[in-house]
Amino acid sequence: MQSDDPIWWPAHRVAAAIAARTMSAREYLDELLARVDRYNDRLNLVVTIDERARDRAREADEAVVRGEPLGPLHGVPMTVKDCLATAGLTTTGGMEQLARYVPRADAGSVAALRRAGANIFGKTNLPAGSADLQSYNDLFGVARNPWNPAYTTGGSSGGACGAVAAGFTPLELGSDVAGSIRVPAAFCGVLGHKPSFGLVPMTGHVPPFPYRVTPPDLAVIGPIARCVEDLELTLGVLAGPHPMDRPGWQVSLPPARPIRRVAIWSDDPYCPVDREVREAVEAAGARLAAAGVTVEPARPSGIRLAASDKVFRRLLAGAGSRAGATGAQFAAEFVEQSYQEWLDADDRRARLREYWKQFFAQYDALLLPVAPNVTIPHDLRPFAERQVLIDGVARPYWDQLVWAGLTGVGHLPSTVVPVGHDSRGLPIGVAVASDYLLDRTALAAARMLAGVSEPPGHPDLDLMLTAGGVAR
Repeated sequence: MQSDDPIWWPAHRVAAAIAARTMSAREYLDELLARVDRYNDRLNLVVTIDERARDRAREADEAVVRGEPLGPLHGVPMTVKDCLATAGLTTTGGMEQLARYVPRADAGSVAALRRAGANIFGKTNLPAGSADLQSYNDLFGVARNPWNPAYTTGGSSGGACGAVAAGFTPLELGSDVAGSIRVPAAFCGVLGHKPSFGLVPMTGHVPPFPYRVTPPDLAVIGPIARCVEDLELTLGVLAGPHPMDRPGWQVSLPPARPIRRVAIWSDDPYCPVDREVREAVEAAGARLAAAGVTVEPARPSGIRLAASDKVFRRLLAGAGSRAGATGAQFAAEFVEQSYQEWLDADDRRARLREYWKQFFAQYDALLLPVAPNVTIPHDLRPFAERQVLIDGVARPYWDQLVWAGLTGVGHLPSTVVPVGHDSRGLPIGVAVASDYLLDRTALAAARMLAGVSEPPGHPDLDLMLTAGGVAR
């Protein structure tokens, strides 16, 4: 949804205005910083500000005046999740042992954004070690949902998604191993894209701890924004080979397919989906059908949610035990698995990927729940004591990862699109997935869905924070 207030402009519109000199990079940065200063103490979404950002904004304006070549994000101020290394700026991963860690170099993804002209002015909140589906830690406290501060932003990219929703930044960079971009995007009413595994290098992500260079399994880095066009633009900036592969490899993603046939998988007895979420997924399919797309219930032959989840848990246990990844508790029963058991799970993953490839030979995209539950209130109890409610029935807390793991274990791209609000006025999102490396197709289907869905709008922070209610 477009707005006359520049605070709500998408990043590509901000970049165009800066390039055309109808708005300066300094003016826009000052608007964002003023908004952060006004509201962030009550939302706790931005945890670090880079005082060098104003100098970079001035340099961006001077480059425009000189007529220099400009990148696609030239002068655009933005924040990034505080697990991504930023040269000369504290990068904690939400962990007390890294409270004073100041990297000498940017994460590869952050460097790519800077080369495109982005001005990284701050870092956003997250759970310690990115190891939860709520965003809080002992260093910075609890990130609060801009739609209602009594509710979580989700995690682990909760501060990132909350900052976009609150109008603190037009663009964000998050990470996802088990729903960490997708769940908070759905809870905060913004768009997020989990790229195909390996498409965006993970160098400079914390965890794993600094100086470990082996890429973690399952994990990806991806963009968060308020429109699909910004996701597409930013993915183009980020996608590329790992630095070790760069001498001989390059990335050339296939063009988007025409979106003609879409499958929908809205519920499963293994991990039941709340009625409001299920209805949102089914309504999204109905809107696409009304727009002329063939939409039908379908799931890949050979893939059952229960069996896929077991493979995902085994692989996540391996990733989590090494890196402190989101959901390590979710896979706790497999933490002590043998290497041979992990290899067997990896082999089953390869077979699942073959089943997905066969499925996407018939369908262009698949609509799925992001998580089985609607947005939850803050719950800071020990993991073992937490639960979520599905239609009033208590389910394990880590059920929130099951649907995200379905596409994660297959290395598939998945884009979250906000499609409306639940009965409490909090956002609901739907996941749009496609085959491995068909990121542009997933984004094309997401663009189509966004075009026929109710715009999420923007939270009225003055009303919400003074009344303590839900901003609509």
